[in-house]
Amino acid sequence: MAADPYETLVASLANREHSRVELDRKLQNRHPALSRTEREVLLDRLIKLNLQSDLRFAEMLIRSRLQRGQGRRRIEQELGSHQIDATIVAHHFDEADQSESDRCHVALEKWIRGKKDPTRDKALRFLATRGFNFSDATEAVNAIFR
Repeated sequence: MAADPYETLVASLANREHSRVELDRKLQNRHPALSRTEREVLLDRLIKLNLQSDLRFAEMLIRSRLQRGQGRRRIEQELGSHQIDATIVAHHFDEADQSESDRCHVALEKWIRGKKDPTRDKALRFLATRGFNFSDATEAVNAIFR
């Protein structure tokens, strides 16, 4: 464990992008003696030095989750847990290589390969938990379970 709170933050950011909320939680856990004001000063310093950016974090998270086959609703919910407004980075969803509907079809096809007895209901539940909207999920299920 790094003795210096600033080193803790920089070490975390060296591994991957983090949201401001995540870094604040890390500071609270690893350095509980720091006051809220001290934590805010440290976090503001990282932003000023361009070491931390919620925008970069959101872009990374969106790319990562889209590659995993997750739907927009689930990704937006995760962004919300980091207190990032999804409307600010919504254009990243539109810039994706595949449409939401195509990602839904791919995720369902991949899921079905590993199932012995897939049903329409299970497929819809799977897609719902992945964060795909009902119309895309229904379209994908109807295309596969003809």
